[in-house]
Amino acid sequence: MKPIKPNFIKESLLCILLMIHFTSCEFNKENKEKPAKTNYPKASVNTDAVAALIKENLNSNGTIEFNQHDTLHSDTLIRNQMLRFYSDQQFSPVWINENGINLNADNFLKAIESVQFDGLNPADYNIFKNNPAYDKFKSSQSLSDADWVQFELGMTKSFFTVSHDLVIGRYYNLNKSNKNWKNINDSIFDEVDALKKSMVADNFEEVINFMRPKHPWYTKFREEYIRLENLKKEDGLETISGIKDSIAIGFQSPDIALLRKRLSKELNHPIDSASSICDEGLIELIKKYQFRNGLKTNGKLDTSTLKKLNVGIDNKQKTLAINMERMRWLRHDFKQPYIWADIPKMEVEYVENDSVQFNMRTVVGRPARNTMTLDTKLKDIVFSPPWVVPPTILREDVLPGLSRRGGGYLARKGLKAYDRRGRQVSGSGINASNYKNFSFSQAPGYRSSLGEVKFNMPNPWSIYMHDTPHREDFVKTFRAYSSGCVRVHKPKEFAAFLLRDSANYSYQKVDSICKLRKTIFVPMTRDINVHFVYLTTALDSTGNIMFLKDLYNWDNKIIGMN
Repeated sequence: MKPIKPNFIKESLLCILLMIHFTSCEFNKENKEKPAKTNYPKASVNTDAVAALIKENLNSNGTIEFNQHDTLHSDTLIRNQMLRFYSDQQFSPVWINENGINLNADNFLKAIESVQFDGLNPADYNIFKNNPAYDKFKSSQSLSDADWVQFELGMTKSFFTVSHDLVIGRYYNLNKSNKNWKNINDSIFDEVDALKKSMVADNFEEVINFMRPKHPWYTKFREEYIRLENLKKEDGLETISGIKDSIAIGFQSPDIALLRKRLSKELNHPIDSASSICDEGLIELIKKYQFRNGLKTNGKLDTSTLKKLNVGIDNKQKTLAINMERMRWLRHDFKQPYIWADIPKMEVEYVENDSVQFNMRTVVGRPARNTMTLDTKLKDIVFSPPWVVPPTILREDVLPGLSRRGGGYLARKGLKAYDRRGRQVSGSGINASNYKNFSFSQAPGYRSSLGEVKFNMPNPWSIYMHDTPHREDFVKTFRAYSSGCVRVHKPKEFAAFLLRDSANYSYQKVDSICKLRKTIFVPMTRDINVHFVYLTTALDSTGNIMFLKDLYNWDNKIIGMN
């Protein structure tokens, strides 16, 4: 379990605590004075004896019974957090008082029910659920001091655990098995301090809400999860099976009315007709649905569209849950401006002042050569960039090409080979045993592999954005063809946009510079962060939810998501 220390929370948390009038110096006083008007039986508790036993347990590494179903979190770390928390409170219990379970516990257990809409299971944090060891606290039977210590420490662990899972991610450590996941969670959150202040505030709902990621995509994902949950409670989603892609304007069938109803729910769009006749309005709804699901927008009920249309609510919610979990793995402080490239969406956005100010299509790594996720900064823009062949392409593309065609392969690709002294050599003598002794490069130009513009971003994996000679790919729906870097649709426009503070780099001047075929580096004078992320749910330009193709089959590799 990674220690929770998110810097995004430090100053903002202070503001929230002031707004809800946190007064930490009155912590113990308020805890004792709170009435025990809860849904649990009144009891008689010797809180001094419980405090002494808490101290003994935490200082002696005594046995503490935690949630038996939780195998994801370190009990050692939890114990250390508890020792720090209770030491500051003179080991006084905070979830119970002289009359038994207090309002702190009642309010917290109610508040954690909301995490179901974050794709988490409230039962993982509610000590009364799926854990018979705690059933005794629901009755009026006589309970020992040791029993109350069990309840007290179980509740505290629940708070620390839900804090971790909302701020860091429940399955954060499991993403380390993916060698192409390089995003960093920047958290430096002090959950012990948060628990203290939550007790005084008596507002666990607000504290839990504050722990959630603040990126607008997360908020929208959660809202969609709630919307689907409400649909599930109503009449669900209709199954479409009686019509095929042969439907055309004028086609009539009772299933057309069913299709209209399904599309209305999918698109969260009021149904404008109950007609059983296919018309232009229905074709447009199909196209809109196809766009939001990353499908070819042809207005036909082809196999791919029908398959997507019949995905059930539970599966949609699971996809949203996976992507909300991924967003918890990201940084929580997205300093603007930033470039946001969602790999499955195959688009890049420039975000500033809480709005998308530039958007364009991208070509990303093919499934055999994933584009990795990363967090970095834009360093400079290169006009007419030369291309030095990276190791993977050299090994998997150039070397086989040389084996098949010899030096002719280099000429056909516009490549030149150089020895370690920088002398150009023929490709005919290069083979699998000596190719590492040579470097291969391509001169700048409109037809070069990097095109006319490159966007440099410092990272250990030589990942960057660039132009491409294969501009025909941008009109396609599926655009995962690169060797890992990100090709951009409007490189000159984007360069002019990023350099708009200077009159020297209007679009016309950028175009003129590129025609010189002279390599020019223009350093960025603004601090612009870059985030490559992998999210199979996304937002379109108007804020609607999109369900996208899982390009690299990463969704299925998130272990433990149910």
